[in-house]
Amino acid sequence: MALHYGRLTVANVLFQSEIDEDVNYTPIFAGHHDASAALIVLAGLFLGNACLYGLCVLLAGIARCRTRFLFWLGLMGAANVWSYAPIRTLTTHGDMAYLAQGLHLSVWVLLPIVTLPSLLISYSFFFGFLPPLWTSLFGNRATQAVFSAGMIGFLYFGFFGGAGLFGNYGPIPALVSAASWLLLLPCSIVYCLLSLPGALSTRATFHTSA
Repeated sequence: MALHYGRLTVANVLFQSEIDEDVNYTPIFAGHHDASAALIVLAGLFLGNACLYGLCVLLAGIARCRTRFLFWLGLMGAANVWSYAPIRTLTTHGDMAYLAQGLHLSVWVLLPIVTLPSLLISYSFFFGFLPPLWTSLFGNRATQAVFSAGMIGFLYFGFFGGAGLFGNYGPIPALVSAASWLLLLPCSIVYCLLSLPGALSTRATFHTSA
């Protein structure tokens, strides 16, 4: 829990915009421990997020563990990976810049290497993890389905996808975040409402209510 939490402000509490792992990479690189620096970055990205999502997927295979908590925790792990790659990869500072430096790679070379797993995790979430849980957890009522679809899209592609707009990561991460907000966020909401199991019953409920 030895993190840099930032100031006690409403914005920081809600959006965690100032939270940081509190690792000083300068002496690590100065001591020529580049591989160690890369491993520190990967610990958060891989263990803290990608593996967390994988654990949630594994537990979701057990019927008794299909809970809302497990679903939102899995979303957080998967979406956090998205916030790293591709959102904040093409930058001059931050975790992905340290990862590129530790691996002696350009961030442009690093981009496809880290983005491919992120895309696979996103595909797994929306087309593998979410569908069997949609009806049982969120699709019983129209209002519940609409709210849940909005929260899924907002958290994945809005909250985590908007990371490039904060922290002065540069124009490219800002543009990628803007695309995540303007394109992927609404598309994910529409996908949840119309394409997943339970969508037909949701539309029927709307018509019945009308």
